[in-house]
Amino acid sequence: MKTFLTLTDTAKCMGMSLQEAARETGRAGLKTVLFQGQKCFLRSDILDWLTREFGSLAADRLALAEQSNAETAGIDSGTLLVTEMLSGNIVTPDRVGTRSSMLRYMAAEACRTGALYDTAALLEQLTLREQAASTALRCGAALVHPLDVRKLFVEQSLLMLFRPPHPLPFGEESGRLTSLFFLMIFPVANEHLHMLARLNRLLRLHGFVDSMLSAPGPTEMLDIVREGEHELCAPS
Repeated sequence: MKTFLTLTDTAKCMGMSLQEAARETGRAGLKTVLFQGQKCFLRSDILDWLTREFGSLAADRLALAEQSNAETAGIDSGTLLVTEMLSGNIVTPDRVGTRSSMLRYMAAEACRTGALYDTAALLEQLTLREQAASTALRCGAALVHPLDVRKLFVEQSLLMLFRPPHPLPFGEESGRLTSLFFLMIFPVANEHLHMLARLNRLLRLHGFVDSMLSAPGPTEMLDIVREGEHELCAPS
């Protein structure tokens, strides 16, 4: 994704028409800058806004956004991408009790996969993102990601899931504790948005979060994810 996005670029990210995108960006108060004679939005502003916006979009809008970003990123939207990426990457830590310790644990485990190498740099970006606005959702999950992934050297995209032994205070607006932590490291912005939309859709499936919390371990959790993705990808 480019540094500057036109309204057309933004509409594609959202899976909306130009008119709808203009209305929504205006409602959000997103500022434009002049770039090569065109009014554009900053990439970072759009990503930050969509990260928040996807949590409140209706299911059909999320599906459109997922499809649009998959096409832009060259991803087969029928692929069980969450299942594939979480295979071997679901972690159930024994002792994590605070937001800061959770972030430290996630950064260290991410670097152990070989997708990244600088634990301190990743931790800094995760911490800055949570300080700017919590990634925790009302459903009890958090979609954790770096504030600016471009400041990290990433060998390959990474998705991980962490389920600590107890729910943690993670900054969710209503004060709800967080029990599931998805770590998203995607250098390609449209891939990030595709995954963000799909995870939001998964988390909205009836009984999904409760099933993930009651599952005995990573194997069973992955089976639940696979079943959920099959449901989302089934022809309508």
